[in-house]
Amino acid sequence: KSTEGMPAMTLNQLSYFTEIVRQRSFTKAADVLFVSQSALSKSIRTLEKEFETVLIDRSAKEFRLTSEGEIFNDFATRLLDYYDQETQELYSRLHGGSGELSLGLPPSSGSIYFFDQIFKFQQQYPKVALDITEVTSKKVTDLVADGKLDLGIVIEPFADDRFAKKEVYTSEAVLVVSKDSPLASRRSIGSAQLQNERFVTVSPDYMYYDRMMDYFTQAGISPEIAFRSFQWDLLLEMVAAGQGVSILPKPLIDKCYHNRVRQIHLKDPEFPWGLTLIRRKDKFVTEPMRNFIELCSQD
Repeated sequence: KSTEGMPAMTLNQLSYFTEIVRQRSFTKAADVLFVSQSALSKSIRTLEKEFETVLIDRSAKEFRLTSEGEIFNDFATRLLDYYDQETQELYSRLHGGSGELSLGLPPSSGSIYFFDQIFKFQQQYPKVALDITEVTSKKVTDLVADGKLDLGIVIEPFADDRFAKKEVYTSEAVLVVSKDSPLASRRSIGSAQLQNERFVTVSPDYMYYDRMMDYFTQAGISPEIAFRSFQWDLLLEMVAAGQGVSILPKPLIDKCYHNRVRQIHLKDPEFPWGLTLIRRKDKFVTEPMRNFIELCSQD
């Protein structure tokens, strides 16, 4: 189909426009893009002239797009995302086993499961630049959604239509008590018997905290939360010292603290727990992404 007479635009112009919208300021966008503010203004004026419309409302006291500008921003964002995905695909096909992979890894998931996968991946694909970001599962979800990470690890149960997911590790969470606890000899315990226990838990910044609160709701109890922390090892030290009980992933206890505390299976209800690998559904799956997913699927 002929494009003669159609408005012209460049990727730079689209990038400039979307960055201005993202920053809601010509000045801030100029700083981010390392170009002059006059160059940005000229670029937007050129776009408006080509499309015979006004994209930014310059009469408003605060930054504001016109309705046409909103439409244009949506188009520009989708087009730039498409260009980025196609460029990644081209690079992946040209370079085979090389490239880059960015992975979001929450605390403890590395020591529980992914340390071995990461080691194997680096051995099999030494030309791939592997960048690991260590943040909580909640932040992993946001970073993958924003396109800042290729893959991320979250805990099950996980449901979000924006992502494709693959569960790679399954286990359970258990009640953890000190060796001197009256409960220490128990092999299992019903949730109703936890009502009067004093709990130490992870911080609400963790996705696991929400999962645990869901468990309590499902069990129909309102436990006393005496202490919260970002540090898993601090919680386990407190439990070992008899300062409270906790509910934590069984693999974490097995690996690090099985000789210092007692773990008790939860029932009525049980507490299934697992690790899942996620990616954005609309993001092109590069060769390094595909290889890492397949490696985790071999176990």
